[in-house]
Amino acid sequence: MEHKLFARYPIGNPRRKWKQDNFLLRLSSPAARGLSPQSELTLRKTRRAVKTAIDAGFDLLGCGWAESNLAMEIVRTAERYGGKVLFSDFLRYSGMGDKNIFCSTNDFEGAMRDTEKWNSVMGYLLWDEPILPEHLEETRRMLDFCESTRPHILPYVPLNPDYHKLCSWQENAYAPYIENALSVIDPVQVDFDYYPIGRIGYDPALQLDNTTMWSDLEIVRRAAQKHEIPFWFTYQGQRFSFHKIHYIFRFPMVRAMAYAGILYGVKCLGLYTAFGGYVDPTTGGKGVYFEEQKKLNEELHALGNTLMALECLRVIHDDSLLPDHPSMEGIRTPLEESELLDNEKPLGTRISISEHKDAYGHKYLMVLNRDYDSPQLVRLNFKAPSHVYEVSKEDGEERFIFETANLMNLDFEPGELRLFRIQPAEEAPYTVEYYLDK
Repeated sequence: MEHKLFARYPIGNPRRKWKQDNFLLRLSSPAARGLSPQSELTLRKTRRAVKTAIDAGFDLLGCGWAESNLAMEIVRTAERYGGKVLFSDFLRYSGMGDKNIFCSTNDFEGAMRDTEKWNSVMGYLLWDEPILPEHLEETRRMLDFCESTRPHILPYVPLNPDYHKLCSWQENAYAPYIENALSVIDPVQVDFDYYPIGRIGYDPALQLDNTTMWSDLEIVRRAAQKHEIPFWFTYQGQRFSFHKIHYIFRFPMVRAMAYAGILYGVKCLGLYTAFGGYVDPTTGGKGVYFEEQKKLNEELHALGNTLMALECLRVIHDDSLLPDHPSMEGIRTPLEESELLDNEKPLGTRISISEHKDAYGHKYLMVLNRDYDSPQLVRLNFKAPSHVYEVSKEDGEERFIFETANLMNLDFEPGELRLFRIQPAEEAPYTVEYYLDK
């Protein structure tokens, strides 16, 4: 069978200088918590946690809420082990949400000067979830300064995922907030986080069926495409103490949330933990989910080369997801709009699909089992006979799995996503591979 190579190119905001070459896995922070940031125990645990994060396969480590000396410890340790850092220091610059900055003056310029000698610093977190107009404008000023001073550095800003808490869904305020933030800041990427497991309204029996994470993903996906900027997403990596609803946290939940982002076409996945989950909170070493998180990261890296070449066209869910919820009004895509699947055969319960294309017209289908408790046999019917290839989560290569298929029946593990290329059966079969060109 013929094997064809196709070029892909760095992606980014066409109005900005920073470009993204490869799929990224980002960690919110490896900084130890609960102890004095000046204590040797905190520093030792953080150093070990940095190495644990790098060993788990994370490409980019944030500094989170680390104070100055702890942030620099992350930078120094990452330099030692070949990791990259998304630097922040809330004692010198920036802030979060609708709060004031956490220092008397914004010394972002000084922080950049003091860290420019470190090769491990790949970018800077400018402002965490700006909401107020003056904070959006200040974020824009910081981004413009960073770009003009060090154009190859990532000026990063995540947006607020819970803006609709400040109003009601009936006001449809989240999409206007995202649109306004992107228009004012014009960032190099758009990122937001969402931690649905255990928050108010979470029902263990419904799993992820009733979380507005899905509507937020669609709102931000559409806004990112409109502004021609990469879409990033940060997911939940453990049970949080600030979530009061009782439940037992299991790693398939993590996998389902991470792959939800992939379903929507994100180009970077961030993991948020409060120093737990994949890392042991008592030592900074390997935690209870380390091996599972490392395997997930390996899968994501294997898919990453193909993911960087794709554009998400549409995301379609079965009817059990947010039925009649106002957050989905006007943004729910029916199965009738699918280019690949027979709309007379409904999706199974807790099954979501998305359709993608590359620059050469190749069509891809992602399939997600949203059920994080149970495996599923997924049955999909095509509109026309098709060659079906699966992109391997072991090495990223295409596997020819069905020569001429009208349907496919495949087993999915809890929270699992699989990526397929769908080719018309009348064409001669061939496999596809992408290479980075500049």
